[in-house]
Amino acid sequence: MSSLGLKTPRPRSDEKAMTNSRLRSLRMVPGLALGTVVLASCADDKPLNTFEPEGPQAKMLVDLMYPWIWGIMGFVFVAVTGVCVWLALKNRVKAEDFDYNDLPNQRHGNDKLEIGWTILPAIVLAIVTVPTVISIWKLEERNEPTELDVMVIGQQWWWEYRYDVDGDGFFRDADGDGEIWGADGVGGDADDREWPLELALDPDDLVVANELVIPAGVQVDLTITSRDVIHSYWIPRLNGKRDAVPGRFSTWSIEADEPGKYTGWCTEYCGLSHARMRMSTIALSQADWDEWFANQVEPAEVPTDEAALAGRTLFQANCASCHVIRENDLDVFGEDEGDPYRNPYNLTPEEYEPSAEQLAEFGPDPRAVAFADLIPLESRAAPDLTHFATRSVFAGAIYSQYAGIDANDNDLFEQYPDYLALSESARWNVPQLTRWIRNAPEQKAMYSEGMRGMPAFPGLSGADIENLVAYLATLD
Repeated sequence: MSSLGLKTPRPRSDEKAMTNSRLRSLRMVPGLALGTVVLASCADDKPLNTFEPEGPQAKMLVDLMYPWIWGIMGFVFVAVTGVCVWLALKNRVKAEDFDYNDLPNQRHGNDKLEIGWTILPAIVLAIVTVPTVISIWKLEERNEPTELDVMVIGQQWWWEYRYDVDGDGFFRDADGDGEIWGADGVGGDADDREWPLELALDPDDLVVANELVIPAGVQVDLTITSRDVIHSYWIPRLNGKRDAVPGRFSTWSIEADEPGKYTGWCTEYCGLSHARMRMSTIALSQADWDEWFANQVEPAEVPTDEAALAGRTLFQANCASCHVIRENDLDVFGEDEGDPYRNPYNLTPEEYEPSAEQLAEFGPDPRAVAFADLIPLESRAAPDLTHFATRSVFAGAIYSQYAGIDANDNDLFEQYPDYLALSESARWNVPQLTRWIRNAPEQKAMYSEGMRGMPAFPGLSGADIENLVAYLATLD
């Protein structure tokens, strides 16, 4: 009865049934979530699986997780959950004996208990710290300066790789003081690293895009940075994650036990196409890598086919303001070491007349000003395409350059064991390349108006695009 003497209406049977139905649905949620996780873990092909390491650095991380981190986590979980269940069972009260005014005994002020649950977690963390710190030191171990070093540069939304094959570091004498920052990261002129990357980086380094090619069984030291926003470099089967931060140079290393393809993903939100900014690493035998490298440093050959020649002309008119196809020798071995300002485009400072704005921005050094004018001619805002046809992926590694190959899988070597002969044995992916050139923003979310990403080319005819694709196919 209510205070007005009216009867309190009872819930109708259909409302009660609906409430029970909702409760049953809520009880199903944990089971469905657990089932989803179990099913997701049963996938046959897991290219981003951290728990299938294929390199010493990745194995070190797994060895740290299984006996130490996961073992201690499992012990703590079982202990805490067990104590909670034991307390719940020991202190349970029947419904008919429940009294709202009967409060449980308070433990506040129990010094032994409070000290115990403070010291015990500290001991656990101290135990975990020891193998963790040891692993961090081992992961940071670098090769000798004469070994292979690669700079990894994150961009919206693809990856650039620069090979320091002559062992003189990644930087040139940007400020003209006669010193450069050493390849080993010590000594030399650290000020060169403070210049914009377009001026600071050594033009004699080999530059490729989207696909990092390394020799198997060799530790490759990486220097990771970014040109725009924060990205994160992650090849899970070869090592953990390392952020690419603008203005900072972080060290990392990878090594593959066997030849094969290893995929990864940018793991730091970086804008429109973050979810489509992937990375691909190809490990070759030492002999195959030597052959691959010898080909990469060679200039691109001028085609003789009529369609490809027409495509080359179209490329120079429409694409060369961002992309580079190098048609002359790249002096990666430093034969002209007396001139730190040599460049692969056969340009000399005499060709430049610095403007007042350039002098104000870059200082009085005429060489620095001269290289400021080189920026649009080097591959900075877009991938270097000199040997485009030798790669298996493009567009930030989301599309395959060859039909029948899944850009996201690691099974490339199962289909085509000879990576070096890919352009000869696989079928050129003309449809996807055509769609990409015609309207790249439709294929991948970009902000081409803000100079981020490739723009569409509505002015190119179907025949024009066919000629461009024919030209790209000659770049092997």
